Amino acid sequence: MGVLPGMTPSRHTRDHRRAPADPTDAMDPTDATLKPCQALAWMILILLAYTWAVPFRDIYGLEARIALMAREMMENGLALFPRAMGRPYPDYPPLYFWLEVLFSRLIGHVNTLSVVLPSALSATLLVALTFILGREINRRTGWLAALILATSPDFWQKAGSAAIDMLLALTITAALACLYFRARDNRRQIRSLYSAGVLIFPALAFLTKGPIGIVLPAAAWGAFLLWEKRTGDLFRFALFISVFGAMCVAGEMAVAWETGGMDFVHDVMKMQVLGRVGQKAGKPFYYYLACLPAAAGPWFLWSIPQAGRFFARVFKSPGVATLRASMPSHPVMRLSTTWFLSVLIIFSLAGSKHARYILPLFPALAVILAAGVTRAMGREIPARHRVLEPLLMVIIGGLLVSGVIFTAFFRPYQASPVEIACTVLWLCAVCSGWLAIRNRTAGKFRVVALTALMLATGLSAFDFFARPIVSKRASGRAFVKTSESQVGPDVPVAIFGLGRDRDGVKYALYSHRRGKDIRFISRIENIKELPVPCLLITYEKHLSRIRAVAGLKNLRVLTRGAIRSRKTVSCLIAGQG
Repeated sequence: MGVLPGMTPSRHTRDHRRAPADPTDAMDPTDATLKPCQALAWMILILLAYTWAVPFRDIYGLEARIALMAREMMENGLALFPRAMGRPYPDYPPLYFWLEVLFSRLIGHVNTLSVVLPSALSATLLVALTFILGREINRRTGWLAALILATSPDFWQKAGSAAIDMLLALTITAALACLYFRARDNRRQIRSLYSAGVLIFPALAFLTKGPIGIVLPAAAWGAFLLWEKRTGDLFRFALFISVFGAMCVAGEMAVAWETGGMDFVHDVMKMQVLGRVGQKAGKPFYYYLACLPAAAGPWFLWSIPQAGRFFARVFKSPGVATLRASMPSHPVMRLSTTWFLSVLIIFSLAGSKHARYILPLFPALAVILAAGVTRAMGREIPARHRVLEPLLMVIIGGLLVSGVIFTAFFRPYQASPVEIACTVLWLCAVCSGWLAIRNRTAGKFRVVALTALMLATGLSAFDFFARPIVSKRASGRAFVKTSESQVGPDVPVAIFGLGRDRDGVKYALYSHRRGKDIRFISRIENIKELPVPCLLITYEKHLSRIRAVAGLKNLRVLTRGAIRSRKTVSCLIAGQG
């Protein structure tokens, strides 16, 4: 395969094949070479950490819509645009839903695990790619970057959820990694493989979330080329990515026109591009800056001393020379910086803002934080270790004791033998991790390892003890099952008051009826036109109005329950007045 634009080996990248090892690496337990079987074992362990508690909870929140689209693909066959309740959905291309269908077919049906697996696998591969990129600086930075990313609170929670943005983050990271390694490797066959990756992964990113899958890697790599002063490569890359992106958009618009005509083309453009850019911002421009400390958790604290030293140098000797001397010298650090800033700026300027959108910058942030942690460890005061180590151990011990007490006394339902066994395994896994840290890490690195163990313990405890309870209250599964068990399978279902894209989706997901067969009523007067008998689903607050306005005689309440903690009722309409 020929040389792609923007990918010729540069003087900057050729001179940084691998940074020299830190003289303190001899004390570092991460200095050992990672064998392929060991790498596979670590990836399986990370995947299990993200998914072991998933089967104990329900599908809830935004996952319900994603799962419903996968269920409809299971029923009607794969489609280039996913459908919800029989209607094509313009927000998302199909890749994540295809993966859901694949895992659902392997399992036998759509369930929580099959819906979450694409996200969890993407997160596991992201940790591996982050290790590979960080290792270009040195082995310690690679290990720390992977550790920071894997245990960052927001990343962990999204890995255990059905998060389309996690798959987007993986494809974007893979595209940038291929661009970087293609530019630094002179072996023809290897460069051809990376060139193929430069074509494949942006295409997969586009199939995951549309044009933003092309824009983000293009902006990150373009800014990197500009920083490297490779203007010729930048021009060629800009031309290449523009043509490539235009071809992807044209193909999607052609499929949209075949799916639903010109109106659906407009809907796709609105939902994937114009609506997210042009709509009025509901959150301030600094929203994502406020999200970052919460997303990274304690790892963000390690960057504070480094930031303090940087600003101290700038204020002490202001000028271009000081800024230039403070800039990262390694090309991976420069790429991580442009990657982080590009994604942050693009999403900060967009009108639609959600914390999950910035998942594509997490690998870059992990590499940057890992470099900061490495420097901080080199300057750490031994006395501080003597304070932090016992504090972290007390927190870990407190989490273990809390988990046992909750299982024994406070769980709102009786724990099954499987749940009790999983609680014991969780205790054993945490204790094994603590013993490994105690026996295999020096005091200098023990605080970092204990921080990661504390985060993993707390996050896994939330996944196993708290999240199942939250999901069961929010999903409405019990309400749907109880409601439909009281009527025959041929009785039609109508929904009034529950939004089609909100709680209506949750009902449709757990209903035995096909999504397209559920009727949504927008006006109370239209309830009179429903066939008899009919199962009517509505919020309890609407019940008195329905009886007064619709004038129904034999309206019998079957079940009272909740969807997303909102009081909901199911009623059987057996006659009209």
